[in-house]
Amino acid sequence: MQMRVHELHPTLIHAPLALLPSTVVVDLTAALTGDRKLDKAARSLWWTTAASGLVAGLAGMAASQEVKKDKHTSDMMFLHGLGNVVVVLGAFGIAAWRTTHRASLLTGLLGLKAFAFAAYTGWLGGEMVYEHGVGVKELTMKDAELDQLSPPLASREAPARLLRDAVKGLGWLLGRARSAFSGSEQLDPSAFGVKAVEDKLGQQPQTGTEGVRSDLRPV
Repeated sequence: MQMRVHELHPTLIHAPLALLPSTVVVDLTAALTGDRKLDKAARSLWWTTAASGLVAGLAGMAASQEVKKDKHTSDMMFLHGLGNVVVVLGAFGIAAWRTTHRASLLTGLLGLKAFAFAAYTGWLGGEMVYEHGVGVKELTMKDAELDQLSPPLASREAPARLLRDAVKGLGWLLGRARSAFSGSEQLDPSAFGVKAVEDKLGQQPQTGTEGVRSDLRPV
């Protein structure tokens, strides 16, 4: 089985998702204990987390141009990408601050908020794939179209395609952000994922006395 260019993002994204909570734990521990070794380790971890998020994000921007999407999944992909950009920029901001400052509860709490936001954007990514089949072969793309949009990662054209689509993806993200914030283009409210959660909760079977009462008829 060969990996394709658009599959690089889900492969790389595990690194920042694992590093971010680890970095926050070390940073908070350094702030609470005053341990200089932990403080130095946390400082390095912030830069590593930010760098891994940047690499995964660039691969994600490329992937946005290599898969088929409709209006709903396009809006969801935009929210996923924009949220991750905020998280990565925040990680770089904390890393830059920590270069000349000791660990503090403030940086630790900011890191916790970043992780919570990253968990949400990660969930949106999962919804796109597992609920809507974005990027899944046979569900959204056939072989010929797949080869055209997303060549094998080991092919000669893969590096140029990855770079080109990353630039195109960044342009698409910025363009969508400008349209969304100016009000010229409305986002599908269900793209935030709230409706999906409500639908899943509503599909759960009723149990206990509720199921008994539903069968009762007035005498």
